[in-house]
Amino acid sequence: MWWRRRRTPEELYQEARRLDLLGHDERALALFEQAADAGHGPACNQLGKRRIRAGATIEGLRWLRRAVDADVPEAALNLAAVHTRRGQRAKADELRARAEPGLLAAADAGDPDAAIALRRLYRDRGAADEADALLVAAQARARSAGDPETWCGVGTLLDDAGRTTEAEPWWRRAAEAGHVESMYLLGSVLQERGDAEAPVWLRRAAGAGNAHAMGALAQQAHHRGEEQAGVRWLRKAARAGNAAAMSNLAAIHRQHGEYEEAARWYRRASAAGDPHAAQSMETLHEETDV
Repeated sequence: MWWRRRRTPEELYQEARRLDLLGHDERALALFEQAADAGHGPACNQLGKRRIRAGATIEGLRWLRRAVDADVPEAALNLAAVHTRRGQRAKADELRARAEPGLLAAADAGDPDAAIALRRLYRDRGAADEADALLVAAQARARSAGDPETWCGVGTLLDDAGRTTEAEPWWRRAAEAGHVESMYLLGSVLQERGDAEAPVWLRRAAGAGNAHAMGALAQQAHHRGEEQAGVRWLRKAARAGNAAAMSNLAAIHRQHGEYEEAARWYRRASAAGDPHAAQSMETLHEETDV
């Protein structure tokens, strides 16, 4: 009898990250939970962020603290943001100071998430020169790299800095090399300015399984008045496990008086992390007793 090897927490985490970037929220969340339960620090951080976003603040903070204890720099920043909102400036500053060395090392190694977090830290501190230097260094690394993942990462870093015009060529370079996330990001930028090329890249991303792109195509179809096409794309995204698509599909069923089907999708959307689905479900129950 053949036995399937149990995946390590790191393997679970990496697969969760891959699915998360594709917009497969339902499956990604389940894997983040498995990895976090096994004590994987970055997974604890991701799960904490998602729990807080979904309104489960106490549970989310518990996961963030576990990640901080595991020396995950981004988790320290995330927890610092909570303390800042509570007016606990000294504790927030302590956590930011704790996060900085790890973020700097990871950013220097080419981690785009760390670079984004570090740039925001510099920005919040008012260190504009350091923030700009980070962008320059990231672009220099990307120019010498032959890796579409690196190109996509520097594009995302530039976009986060409000320099989307400079991000677009990097995303295009990665998209043309077959990088699915970059296809979606490029298509989204083109869609925002009404470029006729946008559906080409969004369809390529959707064909490769990107649920975010499926949702964007649903939105495009809706704006064109093509309701059936829009629902088809929305259903594909929802079936892929995209929380926002599930919630939007539930709203359509609700409009059509299909309350049980609406309730089913709202429940799935809430479980997948949509922050508004639970309230929508409660309102539906009050109005229809479903």
